[in-house]
Amino acid sequence: MRALHLLLACGTETPETTELPTYWKDVRPVLDQSCARCHTDGGQATSFDSAEAVVALAGAIKESTASRRMPPPAPDPACADYVGADALFLSDASRATLAAWADAGAPLGDAADAPAPWTPVTLAPFDVVMQGDAPYQPRFAEDGNDYRCFELEVGNEARTWVEGFEPLVDNDGIVHHIVLWALPDDAVTPVSDDGMPGFACDGFGEGGWDFFAGWAPGGQPVRLPAGVGMPIPARARFVLQMHYFDAWPGADQEWDQSGYAMLLADSVQREAYAYPLGVEGFRIRPNDPAHEEAMVFPWPDRYGTFTILGTFPHMHLRGTSFDLRLRHAGAPDTCIAHLDDWDFHNQQSVLLRTPVTVAPGDIVDLRCVYDNGGNDAWVEWGERTDQEMCYAFTYLYEGDPLP
Repeated sequence: MRALHLLLACGTETPETTELPTYWKDVRPVLDQSCARCHTDGGQATSFDSAEAVVALAGAIKESTASRRMPPPAPDPACADYVGADALFLSDASRATLAAWADAGAPLGDAADAPAPWTPVTLAPFDVVMQGDAPYQPRFAEDGNDYRCFELEVGNEARTWVEGFEPLVDNDGIVHHIVLWALPDDAVTPVSDDGMPGFACDGFGEGGWDFFAGWAPGGQPVRLPAGVGMPIPARARFVLQMHYFDAWPGADQEWDQSGYAMLLADSVQREAYAYPLGVEGFRIRPNDPAHEEAMVFPWPDRYGTFTILGTFPHMHLRGTSFDLRLRHAGAPDTCIAHLDDWDFHNQQSVLLRTPVTVAPGDIVDLRCVYDNGGNDAWVEWGERTDQEMCYAFTYLYEGDPLP
């Protein structure tokens, strides 16, 4: 069947005769690439796993993608070329395809045109799999949140390096986000006094814990460039910090046993670290719709040159925009991460496809903007969700980029 429709992707209204898009041939590939990471059975978002469900939602899909509410906001690929960015965004052409399909009545087409079944991106097979000893049933506070921590052991008898890491999300219907913290050798974690696995913890870790990795729904595994690894000591220990959210009726009856998996190496050419860049101790005035916090950090001579691999931006519910860049004397800025539409529920680590260098004379410029309009109370800096933060947990290593 052929029909006359208007092609809008290029911004002009040029009539052209073409086939109507169908679910199997045109829509399913778009959903697999940019939506399946969240919209799957068991997840917190509506499942797109069946053709019937997608057809019933055709109008809603058109509206939410045309208004750019979906996919959720993520670091802007116009800022930098990120690994896996095609899974976080929809092109204008894909948005036009979804709209034309909905307008045509959401035809299924021929199932023989279906793409290969979608499978999540994974680093498997893993060298190490770390999980808690037993499943845990969240006990939500009145605000619907439960933070629970679990001490995990790698089982390595000698110093080693982590080349890649991936969250193992057991029950993604209740897991809001995960943070993995590296423990110092002398750290002592609390013993549970409630008879449940793990222990109650705050939303931002404890003193002495070092940020290692973070994940939120839709996040991708992290594979560092060849020859690069993050060092961990012999008999390394981590804390898996789980944030559970009471997202739907019955969530308080669910159980979870999430964990983290790793790829290890006996040696590397460069040792990478997660370096926290951020602003602390600030306050946001009542009814301020555009409060900005900034960290302007001249890179010290004593540091020398470092290579930046990527970053994990972090703010809370009142955040609206985030920007991390390098300013160079007499040269254009280097953008590392930028969002104008921050979404606390879709925090993403990003790895640069082409790492960048920061050297003495450069300035690290981090800016976070918040909307406290309509709120008569001060908002304090802090780890609770109703407080605010401004961090860029940045992965880097010493020296110039490896060839």
